[in-house]
Amino acid sequence: MRALALQSSLVLVLFALGANSGATANAESAFVAKRVTVPRITTAPRIDGRLDDAVWAQAVKIRDVVQYSPGNGDPPSEPTEFLLLSDSENLYVGARFGDSMPEGIKRSQLVQGQGVTNDDYLQIVLDTYNNRRTGYMFYVNPNGVQRDGLLLGGMSYNMDWDGIWSGDAKVDADGWTAEVAIPFKTLAFDPRTDVWGINLIRSIRRKREEIAWSQRDRRITLDVDGEIAGMGGRDQGMGLDVVPSMNVTQRSDFAANRGRLTSSPSLDAFYRITPSLGAAVTVNTDFSATDVDDRQVNLTRFSLFFPEKRDFFLEDTEVFEFGGLTQNGRPFFSRTIGLSSSGQPIDLDVGARMTGKIGRYTVGALAVRQGDAPGLLPQELFVGRAYASFGEQSTIGVIATAGDPAFGRTNSLVGADLLLRSQRTFDAAWWPRGVLEARAWAQRSSTGTAGGADGARGVSIAWPNDRIDALVGYTEIDKNFRPALGFVNRTGIAETVARSKFRHRYVERGLFRSWLYGFDVKQTTDRTGRLESRATILTPISLDTQPGDTFALDLARYTEVLNKPFVLPGPLTVPVGRYDYDRLRLYGSTAGFRKLALTWDLEGGDFYDGRRRDAKLGMTWKPHSRLLLGTSIQNSRIELPRSAFTARVYTLNANYAFGVKWAWLNVAQYDNVSRMLGLNSRLRWWPTMGQMAYLVVNYDWREDNYGNFRPFLAETTLKLNYTFRY
Repeated sequence: MRALALQSSLVLVLFALGANSGATANAESAFVAKRVTVPRITTAPRIDGRLDDAVWAQAVKIRDVVQYSPGNGDPPSEPTEFLLLSDSENLYVGARFGDSMPEGIKRSQLVQGQGVTNDDYLQIVLDTYNNRRTGYMFYVNPNGVQRDGLLLGGMSYNMDWDGIWSGDAKVDADGWTAEVAIPFKTLAFDPRTDVWGINLIRSIRRKREEIAWSQRDRRITLDVDGEIAGMGGRDQGMGLDVVPSMNVTQRSDFAANRGRLTSSPSLDAFYRITPSLGAAVTVNTDFSATDVDDRQVNLTRFSLFFPEKRDFFLEDTEVFEFGGLTQNGRPFFSRTIGLSSSGQPIDLDVGARMTGKIGRYTVGALAVRQGDAPGLLPQELFVGRAYASFGEQSTIGVIATAGDPAFGRTNSLVGADLLLRSQRTFDAAWWPRGVLEARAWAQRSSTGTAGGADGARGVSIAWPNDRIDALVGYTEIDKNFRPALGFVNRTGIAETVARSKFRHRYVERGLFRSWLYGFDVKQTTDRTGRLESRATILTPISLDTQPGDTFALDLARYTEVLNKPFVLPGPLTVPVGRYDYDRLRLYGSTAGFRKLALTWDLEGGDFYDGRRRDAKLGMTWKPHSRLLLGTSIQNSRIELPRSAFTARVYTLNANYAFGVKWAWLNVAQYDNVSRMLGLNSRLRWWPTMGQMAYLVVNYDWREDNYGNFRPFLAETTLKLNYTFRY
């Protein structure tokens, strides 16, 4: 079975190579990028969202725009115009969006830096190297709320990137207007490159209408960007950002009956070594303003995965991605840094990062000195990454790590990966043209306490497109594979996955926008081929309505083979044996722009030798744009022949925006396994990108055996930072 799966995947990889080299390019040749030249000005417009500065009369105006949803190339239903200007310091983008019903313009988001996709918005995509590989994304909604991120090729994003730029918008009787200024100091580019890739996008949320300057086959990716000329010779200045911070913290430990007041300065600095290569240093790093993790109760046999939320590690995180791995088998996962083996936070004394491009090579290096902790000496940790670009959007690369942040053992890892990605695949009536991706990767770890069988490897091929989204892959992870700076929760396995989703779009206006159906199969064996797990999930219905409501149904068949008892909270115990069971899942949501938005995820059926019912219900209420109230309830009832247990997680959110610059963000969470109630409250002032002040309160209570909540830990922090740019 293992050999057959590996051979099949290798054949598919070779097929991808053949498709890339031998397929006709008629589809590509039929697509010609739009191009305009951006005028240079000497007087900058005022960024207030009004477009009333006389200098905008000199702008190049873009009106040849089309829908890419729901129509595919249809004219927009409302007048849409983009404007472009530049000077020695900034690229300026203006937008004039007419609307026959201005009172229907969606603009509920008032919190700076938060998601705006439930509102109308202007989106700008910039491919500064014009290589169709990576790009910047900038969003502005009608309230002037800004959001940014990175487009990583294909359809993958990193919305955790934060750049320094300005934008504003105004609603009037004719619709709304927007102005954006993007400093060249914020962007990485080659000053010798005169032509950049760009796309300009408008969303009309109440109609779920998406409009773009350049699109193809409903795709908005870097390979369908338009182009702007006249961008050569731009000055990035010294390329130095210095960000000093100061935080003052009052901490009270009620269990130990002690408290202390501390103050701690920290410093972050960024320097652009070359126009496309940058370095960053952080000293006495502070994470007090970081978002709290969503509370989870582990009802599986394996470790849970928590996403990274710390700004220093989120910057340029896409450089360190490897093999398309998202969880098990990742060689580098920054959440391992700054945490002991027991999960307690550890201070970081200093960290340094270098990322960017050198010719056709993308490079990244991260070095961190982790402070001491009980039973753990300070640790020096390192990860290095490099990959070379070739072909259309293909890469070949290596990765290396050193250090063990949790246990202090000697640990290292090396790996290599290959991505073959092509837009030039097929051009036949019987098959939709689109993107084809093939991946292959291999890793090996070295740990002082383990030897032999310490590698991991995998291959996959994917067709990630609108009508058909399919993947087949095979992975092996040896028993002693230990990526101390990565994430692994299951070793000694061989895993085969296959999935496919088929989308049917209803172009005509009606109740439904699209119908998605498909399947997902995953089989896991040990390295001798003996079955450990199998999951077969059939999705016959996943409906998307015109307003954006969703409804989906899954039918699942699971097989689990236990070689040792499985212990759950309660405590519940599942004996050794083979278990085959079926489950049914109903899930969906109402459209996010509604004042009252609902989500539901209901699942029930057999569970090993018993029964299990899961319910996750969420509600978000926005009585007006300033106030958001939300709650979610997760309830999992497990009934086994010998005992039963119910796991509960409750979450309450309450956010108030005093304006775009001021916001009060609150989240309270409780679960009945840890029996901890936690409150995170943040008052945030964000006058402009690069400047910020926080007042953060964290308060934890512990529930006793009588249902009383007693104070456990309290922490109040005032944090200020300011970016000096040279």
